[in-house]
Amino acid sequence: MKVKDAIDYANEMKPNAFSTKVLVGWLNALEGRIAADVLLLSKVEIDQLQLTGEDLEATLLVDPPHDDIYTLWLQAKIDEANGEYDKYQNSMQIYNEHYGNFVHWFVNQYEPAQGYLSEEAMRHEYV
Repeated sequence: MKVKDAIDYANEMKPNAFSTKVLVGWLNALEGRIAADVLLLSKVEIDQLQLTGEDLEATLLVDPPHDDIYTLWLQAKIDEANGEYDKYQNSMQIYNEHYGNFVHWFVNQYEPAQGYLSEEAMRHEYV
């Protein structure tokens, strides 16, 4: 999924007044979390992944079928920023379920805790 696709989908699902800069910032937070907590990348590698408002064509780290975590994350952040805390709580519950499914799948597929990623993971650009 490209950055602009995640933003466009979230904007369609939850119309909002937030700038692209804000939405990209929220995506950066999630990409950093994935890079650090799931892919176990170093700080230097994580810093290289930082998106800017100009990176709308950049491809995000997580591929289908788990890439819905980006749009779910953005929808939850929109609810939170709008002060809609009941909606936020529901959105985060759905996001957390999908994120957990991704993490479970990734760890079973690639065993990142071994300190390396398999050749297949490297071919999928997870590094």
